[in-house]
Amino acid sequence: MSWEKEEKERGMTRRDWVRVGMAAGAVGAVLGLGGLSIGQILPPPLKFTGEIRETIQYTKFPPTDPTADLWWNTKAGTAVKVSDFDRDWKGATGVWRGLYQNNQWVPGTGFPCLIIRVKRENQYFSYPDAAHMPAALPEGFNLFFDDPNLDAANGGTRIVVLFDRCVHLCCYPGWHVVNNPPPFRDYASYTGGAVVPTYNVFGVDPVYCICHGSQYEPMVLVVNTNDKNGAQYVGAWRVHGPAPRALPVIPVKASGLNLVGGMADPAWYVYC
Repeated sequence: MSWEKEEKERGMTRRDWVRVGMAAGAVGAVLGLGGLSIGQILPPPLKFTGEIRETIQYTKFPPTDPTADLWWNTKAGTAVKVSDFDRDWKGATGVWRGLYQNNQWVPGTGFPCLIIRVKRENQYFSYPDAAHMPAALPEGFNLFFDDPNLDAANGGTRIVVLFDRCVHLCCYPGWHVVNNPPPFRDYASYTGGAVVPTYNVFGVDPVYCICHGSQYEPMVLVVNTNDKNGAQYVGAWRVHGPAPRALPVIPVKASGLNLVGGMADPAWYVYC
């Protein structure tokens, strides 16, 4: 059937999910009956093949605006390299911890990402210091990638990686890929008049979720609270609603030139 073919391409069909449900029900039966071995009741376990990649991989962005520079679409399925971001404000979409089968990403798996090279300067770029971090980062990881020697002629390279699910209703924010309708710029209503560096200083639009208008500032990383589970996390400052809080960052490090994601606390990303 066509629906099953489509779902199989996504990784699991409805029959697979039915088997999962049967297995869960059988576990309940084992607990209720007592004394029976799980092997007497449960169907054979599902077998998953493939690999989970810690390197951030490019994903293809559907063309919606003919003027948008979707330079990374030809790189879909390959590792994100810090050297690919050869100018300030260059961005791309990717996935971290995606499942790959036969070297192909299984859509819907992993953490969707926005990768953005921001201006490498310290007057407007800010982030919480160690004393105010809500969770310890994995060894070797930082809230952003920073290298003064990579593209040193232009001041070095600084890259921020954000979880690409809006905290409002879990839509997919974008970075300079959709501009119609353009983002609202009444930032003072949401920031209390505070400077929004990308727009107010550098003339660049913040991260923009076109679905409902939320915007996030990738140069200002702040500590907020996840209203779904109470976890504190670090994210890109919310500068326009209806989103109520910051967009979570994904800690990163470089392995060679490849950008690798690291988990500080899974609760940062549990809200969809």
